Amino acid sequence: MKPIRNLALLALTLCLMTPAEAQNQKKAAQNKAQMRKQEREEKRNERAEKRDAIEEFMGPRDKNNDGSLTLDEFLSEESDREEGTKKFQQFNKNGDRSLTKSEIAAMLGL
Repeated sequence: MKPIRNLALLALTLCLMTPAEAQNQKKAAQNKAQMRKQEREEKRNERAEKRDAIEEFMGPRDKNNDGSLTLDEFLSEESDREEGTKKFQQFNKNGDRSLTKSEIAAMLGL
């Protein structure tokens, strides 16, 4: 009789443990999903901040609204034209005589 009783207690214990383990796994999966959601939101906010900083820099300079800055447009807001020209040439990586948004991002350290 004793072995049957022990077996019954073991079976009952296993039945009680299984829902708890399932609940723990479910909570872990929910936490993981929440962390992924939070990471996506942080990346989205980062991109928005970067985009806003570029737009803020370009806004008063981009006279023809083409999304890039020529040397003249860039210098329109610079107090030292010589230093501004050097800076423009330094960040105009592709040599196309205009600064793209990615080149401006690099210049701003974004």
